[in-house]
Parts: sequence; structure tokens; C-alpha cells
Amino acid sequence: MKILLTNDDGYDAPGINVLRERLLYDDHTVYVMAPATNQSGTSQSIHMGGGMKVREIDENFYTCAGSPADCVMTGILGGVFERPDILLSGINRGPNLGLDILYSGTCGAARQAVLMGIPSAALSVMWPGDEIVGSEDEDDYYAMADFAAKNLKALAALANVAKDGLMPKEKCVFPNVNGMAQSKPYKGAKFAGVSFREYMEDKVTLKELEPGLFDRTFSGGKVHSAAREYSDYEACVEGYAAVSRLFAEPSAAPTLDGIEFKV
Repeated sequence: MKILLTNDDGYDAPGINVLRERLLYDDHTVYVMAPATNQSGTSQSIHMGGGMKVREIDENFYTCAGSPADCVMTGILGGVFERPDILLSGINRGPNLGLDILYSGTCGAARQAVLMGIPSAALSVMWPGDEIVGSEDEDDYYAMADFAAKNLKALAALANVAKDGLMPKEKCVFPNVNGMAQSKPYKGAKFAGVSFREYMEDKVTLKELEPGLFDRTFSGGKVHSAAREYSDYEACVEGYAAVSRLFAEPSAAPTLDGIEFKV
């Protein structure tokens, strides 16, 4: 298969490089278009206009000075690679569960790909204690890399993509896969719902540098996961690869009776 890789941790992060090596081992054609710097939390933002540098690092391996979604657009439309059969985004250093999905550049890249007609999957790992950002140990990413390599066709089948720029009959969908950071294989895979993540004790600090100018620092607190159904979080802590199919398109909530608008 022709596989395009990207992430939001940056091109030199261990997750994407472990994944690349595992896929090359199976003789796939692997392309990389990854952010030049860490782009965690950028969701599906895109850069408008010019001035974005793209740099060749190795054969079929490039960096792009933009967001993960920018990397997807560049990799698919830039003419550097052949059109891929699937895009894999990750492996992210930290989970993308529940509300994390809204902020995640990893998920933003996978979402961008299916909207452009390419099956995709987002891949992330978590550490014991639900650490938001984990280690740089390459062994921690191997179980997820191996799972992805063995299940490329299944992951592609779980996606529903736009075709020739046209709206598909069913809404665009991509699979979001999470698992514990480990080297040994997972117990298996389970379809799971999306948990609700409560970010407790987050802090934003403003330090005045000069009158009217501040330095802003964000520090994350503890995370608590709750669920209305069997969730991605539960599947992960039980030792499974948690697979959730996510809508890539915005969905409208039902209208409410009795609401009147003034004009």
C-alpha cells in the first residue's frame, strides 16, 4: 500500500518514526509529511496564503512548517508523492480520548484526509496514570505501530470518505485508535464510545513583561474520564486497542420547539 504519515508531535517524534519503520518492514511505500515543530492542540487549523516552508529530510520524508492539516493538504495536493491509499496520523505521544479529540492535531489530520477522499486513522497511546504527555521511549509505541501495520485494510474499511470532492451518501467518518503505551501486543481490539474528559485544575498564568504586554503560560492539571457507555478510556485501561468511529463532518443537533427568533 501507499501510506502517508503525519502527526502533531513533529517529524522527529518517536511515535511517527517507529510507525514508519514498522510499515517499511512490511514493504509498504511510506511517505511522510509531518510538522517541522510540535503542533499539539492545533486541531484542524490551516494556514491561509503563502510563506510555509517544506523541507526534504530523507527519501519520501518531508517536513512542513504548518499544522497537521496543512501537512495532509500538502502531502495530497502538493505533487511530491503519489496519491496515498491511506493516511495514518500519529502515533501521538499521549491519548486522544473523549474531548481530547476536539483539540487534537492528530485527529485534525485524520479528519482532513477523509474530507479530501483519503481513508485515514488517528493513532495515539496513553501511559498509566493517564499522563497527557508520556515518554520518548520507542518501545512504548511498538504495540500501536504493530496493530496499525496488521490492520491497514480494516482501518481503511472503517473510514467513509468524500469521493471526487462530492458529499458522500453517508457522513464522512474516520477511526480513532487509542491504546496503552507498551511493546507487547494488545489483548485485542474493542469498538468503544467516546468518553467525557474533565480537565481539572488547569491554570493560565499571565506574567506582565511591560505595561500592556504579558507572557501567557498554560499548565494542565489532572484529567478525569467519565462515560455514558462503554468507552475508549475503559478499553485502553483494560489492555485493548480502543477503536472509535468518529464523524468528520459537523452534525446539527435537533431543533427545539418553542424557540422564536426576532428579525
